[in-house]
Amino acid sequence: MLTGTGAVTSVGRSVAAACAAIHAGVSRPRPLNELRVVEPESQEDLALSGHPVHGYTEGFTLLGRWMRLARGCVRDLVSSSPGLKTADRRFWDTTGLTVIVMPPDDTVLLTAPGQGRAHLEEAFLLPLHSALELPIPPRNVELLCAGHAGTALAIEQGVRRFSSRELERLLIVAVDSYIDTQRLAELLEQGRLKTEEQPVGLIPGEAGVALLLEAEPSARRRNAPIAGYVAAVSTNREPEERPRIQRGHALAECLARALDHGAVASPFRGDIYSDLNGEAWRAQEWGRARIRLEQRLEESCLQLPCTSVGDVGAASGALGVCLALCARDPFRDAEAPSLVLSSSDRGEVGCLVLQPARLEQGRGRG
Repeated sequence: MLTGTGAVTSVGRSVAAACAAIHAGVSRPRPLNELRVVEPESQEDLALSGHPVHGYTEGFTLLGRWMRLARGCVRDLVSSSPGLKTADRRFWDTTGLTVIVMPPDDTVLLTAPGQGRAHLEEAFLLPLHSALELPIPPRNVELLCAGHAGTALAIEQGVRRFSSRELERLLIVAVDSYIDTQRLAELLEQGRLKTEEQPVGLIPGEAGVALLLEAEPSARRRNAPIAGYVAAVSTNREPEERPRIQRGHALAECLARALDHGAVASPFRGDIYSDLNGEAWRAQEWGRARIRLEQRLEESCLQLPCTSVGDVGAASGALGVCLALCARDPFRDAEAPSLVLSSSDRGEVGCLVLQPARLEQGRGRG
């Protein structure tokens, strides 16, 4: 079950503000100065916009932005979780910390070939663990370089660790930013950015999201407010040799398993929070999966957070979880499940079935 959430986004620096803004359709795109885009023939500057967390991450390098966002979302989670004490060593000794980021890219990180992950562990993970000032044992700290599908993978691993009684709870911190000169240049070279000259592509964003996943006995024992339940989690992977433009089979299988394991009624009538971002390959991947499961999804409602905050990369899955738990649609069944779908650039896919906390039990969030 989920007993805490926190977030920092371009439309809100708390999970409550961010979710309310995204559900209301608020969007605050701004011109980006991190990369100059020039029209080849006229040499005129082309407008490049994105969704930075204005007044919060300016002036920082990529890892500096990650640090600001990660610390901010954890601070939000702790401050808004009743009874959560940062100095309680017994509590944190049985807690794990999984930090989700993008797959290591030596070009973006300016590292020697094959040294990206080691650099992230030394220059980001270790300083973050120290900066959070939570007495989580180093043996329980992990870096998960899985991109978009990282949240589903982290929750799946967390559930296994609960079953083996290795941990009682897992603090998941998902953070990412495309607002970086090297990263924007790489996306532009790959033809993935949305510009005046290319209307199909992603709009860069950034966010940090924290989730506290907890084994039910532990949450009940400390009478923790419950934000919601993970009814099912499923992950899969596309074959590495399969081009992005041909994907969809793994996502369909992953989604079908999640619906089966979560005992979701057919057809599914809830919301689907997707990480679709404007790129053609993602739309085609979803289209193929949707066709395979047409009868099971015919009454679902697709929600696209990217329209408010852009593509937030490795933070997208965790943000989808927060949005699903904070939904306040008066025309929607208050106890209806939601789905969160994620698809990483390198082929990993994930699906979560989330059940909101029953009203009589109360929620961890307002």
